[in-house]
Amino acid sequence: MKGQPSKASNNERRNRLIKLLAPAMQNIERAQIRRAPYAISPEIPDAQQNALIDHALELGGPPGPVIARKIATTEGHTVEVLVGWERLEAFVHKDAYPHSPNIPLGLIECNNSDAAFYAIEYAAQDQKAAGLVTSPLLYAAAAQTAIEHFSKPDQRWKIQTLANALCINRTTLSNRLRLLKGLQPRTRELLQQGLLTQWDAKTLLAEPSPERQERLAAQASKGMMSTRTLYELVHPDYERPKKVANPRGQKKHRLGDLGLMERALSESFGTPTTIALDGGHQKGYVEMPFHSLSELKGLLEKLDRQIETDPLLRGTLTMKVDNKRETNALLLELGANTDPQLD
Repeated sequence: MKGQPSKASNNERRNRLIKLLAPAMQNIERAQIRRAPYAISPEIPDAQQNALIDHALELGGPPGPVIARKIATTEGHTVEVLVGWERLEAFVHKDAYPHSPNIPLGLIECNNSDAAFYAIEYAAQDQKAAGLVTSPLLYAAAAQTAIEHFSKPDQRWKIQTLANALCINRTTLSNRLRLLKGLQPRTRELLQQGLLTQWDAKTLLAEPSPERQERLAAQASKGMMSTRTLYELVHPDYERPKKVANPRGQKKHRLGDLGLMERALSESFGTPTTIALDGGHQKGYVEMPFHSLSELKGLLEKLDRQIETDPLLRGTLTMKVDNKRETNALLLELGANTDPQLD
């Protein structure tokens, strides 16, 4: 008898099934369709583009979901593609169905705010899952276009407006938009190629010398320095926290009455939070408990959006279990052993 699937396996299958869902398909005249001008546009290698075209030939339609909404424009377009334009292009390619008068699309009804979410945030995740080449720079370019596209003389979209639409933190969006203006050409190229991490690029924004920024970016892209080392080179006044001996058995003390701050963090991160200092008030910690892998993933996403200074976040990940059976199950799923019948 097949054993019960792990929680991770169940989550993976659930996500896969959700991705199979699509709006009701409708055939739309080709002349009515346009790409949403604010949609994130991935880079597609030739080999992958050819594979999409071959798949379109096999299916007789776009090789994957294409989601669009109805619009009204002065140019006569009535349908705007939010997600999957690259799949649509593969279907209408000259080697597939270039003369197809009607295109099968999944039509949805949504406002501008929802459209921005689908065309940028959702599409970015969709493209990443499909293995297409995307980056924070492409995301930022789409976000900047969305602000300009949806703004009106009497009602301009601000960064906060778009951040709300995308369901991300304003700071996160601001940092991505800064990448468009603050990075030198070679640094941007390394980020676009995936050789430089978003966090290292964020650190390099503070480097005042264009030449030195590109030189440090090249070194970081080759793995010649850690994120902390890069941060210290860009911020020469930064001092690492001093290591202070903590006598064994010494009690931890609270840093005064931090109830208000703890409640604010608890509400923000969705988990009971404790702020305290070790004995002697030399080393501090912020404790945020989690009770499942899903909660941990959500907590990490929020921390990634909130914290800008990477070296500030360090600690120990502790996974607690209540009994021997749970211990065995945890060790099995972590890969520490391969015997599901371990007593």
